[in-house]
Amino acid sequence: MVEVEIGVMEAGKKIHRYVRQLLPGVPLSGIHKMIRTGRVKVNGKKAKPDDLIQLGDKVRLYIAEEDYKEVSKSPRKYGGVRRDIEVIYEDGDVLIVNKPAGLLTHGDKEEQKDTLVNRVLAYLYHKNELQEQVFTPAPANRLDRNTSGIVVFGKTGPAIRSLTADISDHLMGKWYLALVQGLVKSAGEIDSKLTRDVQRNRTVVAESGKEAVTRYEPKAAAGRTTVVKIQLIHGRTHQIRAHFQSIGHPLVGDVKYG
Repeated sequence: MVEVEIGVMEAGKKIHRYVRQLLPGVPLSGIHKMIRTGRVKVNGKKAKPDDLIQLGDKVRLYIAEEDYKEVSKSPRKYGGVRRDIEVIYEDGDVLIVNKPAGLLTHGDKEEQKDTLVNRVLAYLYHKNELQEQVFTPAPANRLDRNTSGIVVFGKTGPAIRSLTADISDHLMGKWYLALVQGLVKSAGEIDSKLTRDVQRNRTVVAESGKEAVTRYEPKAAAGRTTVVKIQLIHGRTHQIRAHFQSIGHPLVGDVKYG
């Protein structure tokens, strides 16, 4: 049997995710079987997959210590993963980086290794900040592949929950600069619902969609293009690209929406 006390980094996680990170050598099906058969207990009680663990909880895993040592070894040590990131700010709870254009925030079907998330994790791993904790730092926001800008990571469970709540409650704003086709002469607001066309991997304006508001202000113009400062009130997938296409000012160089 192995007993672990929950610290600040892990507090608030669901038990099945915590055990999965604690035992990276065990497949997800095996984790669920352990929980289902009572081999995972929290404070002496049989755990349920969606139970939330709290600071100071005692988690018991009914597994032989020699087996635990084997399956708790991480199969991924970030070998070969680039860790050249531009750090804007960092402390014990938060890491703010500048994502370059052309880099995915998360992996997709075509690219799983070289992503911003993996670069950040490799950076933290080589600083010995991932060695003793189960919580995996995560981004509170994301940017499209071809968009550059700030991405904020929570390095602890409480930090990521606080950051995502601030974004959800609009306590943290999102502003962008974009070059659009045509001359935008005055500030305005686009209030058009958006929905996803999954088959074409596009976002489209539709009354049946989700609320989406984009505010903008022209900052400079040259030729038949305008630089606009944009504030997102909502943060839908491809919101800026779809909204500006809908008013006749698609982003310059945007093949999908241009």
